[in-house]
Amino acid sequence: MAEDPEQLEREIERTRIKLGQDIDALEEKVNPKKVAHRSVDRAKEAAKEKAAEAKEKVAGVAGAAKDKAAEAKDKAAEAKDKVTSDSGASGPVLAGESGGLGDKVSGVVGTAKEKVAPLAAKAKEKVAPLAATAKEKAAERVGMDPSTADTREVATAVAGDTWSTLLEQTRRNPVAVGAAAFALGVVLGHR
Repeated sequence: MAEDPEQLEREIERTRIKLGQDIDALEEKVNPKKVAHRSVDRAKEAAKEKAAEAKEKVAGVAGAAKDKAAEAKDKAAEAKDKVTSDSGASGPVLAGESGGLGDKVSGVVGTAKEKVAPLAAKAKEKVAPLAATAKEKAAERVGMDPSTADTREVATAVAGDTWSTLLEQTRRNPVAVGAAAFALGVVLGHR
């Protein structure tokens, strides 16, 4: 059965368009710049998550230390009131007779600070390499020397590169970019 030449031309055009879309999708997936960009984004997200976890741990320990200090302060105040009411004495006598409740409270606060300091240092120790790796990968992606590039310069360059890529993709296939933006808007709108 012979096909109409116009119908064949339409089928060839549809096939060409589909093939172009498939090639664009494949290029997007394997393009070294895009792969590096996705890797940097994943590294940034991981660093942010680790930093948030560390921050939560430090905040939890600090909160517990604050609660302990407040508890110690309350107990010291109760003890002072009890000693004062039992002996009719004033504060200076209390400090001399009780063995230094003020010293004990200071000791509790000092202990709390000692326990929080290593946790904060450990959090900084874990987050710093992740941030450095993310900066290094981003700097390499935009052609900067990671050892001399300033973090703000790298971030600005990555943002500019990302913007350029977005503009290029929009020019090449505005319908696909519009559809992706719409889909992203729908997803973010449901959060």
